[in-house]
Amino acid sequence: MNPERILITGSSGFYGRSLVNAIRAAWPAAQILGLDVVAPRSDAPDRFENCDITSSKLSEHIQQFDPDTILHLAFVVNPMRDDGRMHQINVEGTRNLLAAVSKSKAKRLFVASSATAYGAWPDNPVPMMEEQPLRARTDYRYAADKVEVERLLAEFSSTHSELTVSWARPSIIYGPGVSNFMIPLFTVPPVLTLPGGDDPQMQFVHLEDVTQATLAILKAEVRGPFNVGPPDTVTMKELGKMSGRLAVPVPYWLCRLVTTCWWALRLPIFRFPAPLWSFIRYPWVVSSKRLVDETGFQFRYSSADVIRMLLEDAGRLRK
Repeated sequence: MNPERILITGSSGFYGRSLVNAIRAAWPAAQILGLDVVAPRSDAPDRFENCDITSSKLSEHIQQFDPDTILHLAFVVNPMRDDGRMHQINVEGTRNLLAAVSKSKAKRLFVASSATAYGAWPDNPVPMMEEQPLRARTDYRYAADKVEVERLLAEFSSTHSELTVSWARPSIIYGPGVSNFMIPLFTVPPVLTLPGGDDPQMQFVHLEDVTQATLAILKAEVRGPFNVGPPDTVTMKELGKMSGRLAVPVPYWLCRLVTTCWWALRLPIFRFPAPLWSFIRYPWVVSSKRLVDETGFQFRYSSADVIRMLLEDAGRLRK
């Protein structure tokens, strides 16, 4: 059954705006309520409410709108210096949402997770299936919070069988309107860094593919986690060749030391804490076989396509 009333948390972000457009194309009659702490500048939903995901007003908005489908995208992506507040928004905000959903009449719940939940570890298989245990990098807040969110989802779905609960684990997302703290790492330096001398496979997914994969999951009414990443990968050395730059081995301890100082001094451009280097040094590549098999979804863009777009937009693509 096509959704008629769709509520989106984090509706003003790049993922939320893309979904608003995709929903209107797929289900023109559906009404969309967007919740966010930032008003939409474009691609606005039919209704918008300024609402913090941790607020008690969240439940009121859900009760008043009476959605049949809830898409939970609200999550802090760019690192915050207030680690406790970031955790509160990401994890306690999700807990608050689940409590509100349990009191609603919604039939579907979709949540945006991340492939970072698998953790970046030297012994990760390439690629990883959904059955791969989640191993949190507890020193990296974003990824650690995704693991906690997924634990909440697993518990919630096991006690709410009347709800179709699903979530996506996309790899690194790029596309129109996407701007995050990782992009300068691939586009700004004149020489690329190989932390510890490692050059693992990396996976990039286009925003359009993430959006269409979300719709495919909703249409198929499937449950549980779904990896979202194209079948090919790109290494830092290959990225260097595409942009006419060298990729140079740098001691891992030095990467962490420089980044720790950079972060502490609040210097511009590279706005991330040292633990992110684990996700550049070790692989966290996913297989989307379950997504393809159970929904029929097909990727439009490869990882190489996405990297070319990223480099071209930054004026770094070698002609």
